[in-house]
Amino acid sequence: MNKLTLVTLLFFGSCFCADEDYYWREYFGAVPADAFVAGKTLDGKNVYIGQAYLKDAGIIVAQISPGEKEVSVPYNGIHKVNKYIKILCGPQVKFYWMKANATDLHVQVTDKHAVLGGHEDKNGYMNIGRISLSGDVKIGKVNSFWVENAYFYYNENGKEKKLRSYEILMYNGEIPDVDVRITSE
Repeated sequence: MNKLTLVTLLFFGSCFCADEDYYWREYFGAVPADAFVAGKTLDGKNVYIGQAYLKDAGIIVAQISPGEKEVSVPYNGIHKVNKYIKILCGPQVKFYWMKANATDLHVQVTDKHAVLGGHEDKNGYMNIGRISLSGDVKIGKVNSFWVENAYFYYNENGKEKKLRSYEILMYNGEIPDVDVRITSE
């Protein structure tokens, strides 16, 4: 494959997906026009959902603030990450927030499409949560891999905090039928 073909595939594959379901785009500080707005800060700025790769941890949900190239990742404390960051994009009208709690989450999301936000290497998949704290929206991870202990973890002034009650991001679209099994042909 020549370089022009590769560049063309990479460009079109990452930019022309407006009619698709939700997806993650590379984030370098500029918010794409199709980024999902997860809420607003107290001063009226949009808040976005990101995921960042953290070595020896996985791909962890993080809050993105416009123009900032660094995110604070809640994972056994707060870790600052400034590369390998993605931002959630897709049709705003198909997302919604559902009230949830750590004990009943698995029952609450049955037959619904909770948006996956990342993966902890030693534990499993996580979802995306939010809370409103003194008028500010906080985005964080929901450790949905722990049945009856699916806590919401977020960054508050450089400290990792956890809560039992939160909202979880849901998607009101087709749930893709994906077969993740490895087969040999």
